[in-house]
Amino acid sequence: MMIFVLSFLRLLQLLTESASVQVLKESMVAATGTSVQFSGTDEGFTDFYWEFSNSSKSFLIIEYAKNVHSTIFEKYVNRVEFSRTDGSFMLKDVHEADTGNYKMAVDLDPKKTKILSLTVIDPLSTPSISSNCSSKSSTVVLSCMEQRGRASSVLWTRRGAELPANQHYWLSDGNRTLTIWNAKESDIGYYTCSVANPVSRNVSSYQLSIKCLESKPRARHGLIAAVLFVGTLVILSGSFLTGGRKPASNLEGRRNQQINEMNEEWQVTVNPFSAGSTELGLISACLHLRNSMLLIDCGIG
Repeated sequence: MMIFVLSFLRLLQLLTESASVQVLKESMVAATGTSVQFSGTDEGFTDFYWEFSNSSKSFLIIEYAKNVHSTIFEKYVNRVEFSRTDGSFMLKDVHEADTGNYKMAVDLDPKKTKILSLTVIDPLSTPSISSNCSSKSSTVVLSCMEQRGRASSVLWTRRGAELPANQHYWLSDGNRTLTIWNAKESDIGYYTCSVANPVSRNVSSYQLSIKCLESKPRARHGLIAAVLFVGTLVILSGSFLTGGRKPASNLEGRRNQQINEMNEEWQVTVNPFSAGSTELGLISACLHLRNSMLLIDCGIG
């Protein structure tokens, strides 16, 4: 009977509150798995209740009437400890489903009603940093990702200073991806990624080494130069040995003419050191040597 009376009085309060202003609202943030303390009232009371609600549902948590009864509802048994002195309570092991509003109603008095808003957030794991050092590009890309939680801020630093966004450094994907354009030796060193949200912060560092930069195309340019140098020596030595004599046959003469024509075409149309011509330069240099009587497999048939 008493529970029925309290329920009726609670319904009456809801009708009264619809025409009243609720005077106290607070917000709290907590990490998943922690315990949260909800403050009570510093005024005297005879009864109170706590209620949880979000956009889709609501539950009674505690109902208390002084010297009559106290009830912790089934959904919160073993998760709630409350004080009969001030009506405060502790909610244990919070998780995302506990995000919502918590209302305390005291003595059916709207002026004593308060609402506490709770947001539960997963703490962040230590981020991992990956790179594209194995790719054939002069641009270095570092990616910073957390495995658990969602960062509200991501910050890249080097030597203790925040990296500026400019033509050399480019930040994207919510600052999770750092792109270093035209990386060079002065870019070698440690890069630190810091991730944070309202309940946690973690950092991770990555060492950009000379080995990473050596895997870029500039090292292949040296290979092209070496091939061209050897080819030049072979051609010059061949000219020296023939002593400028005439070809021994028409077939040899036609072959030499074809070589000269291919050499001229290669020199005019191919610059092996220009951007984007690395592969073309290697193939052309190889053809040049093969036509100079060196048995080289250019890998093109």
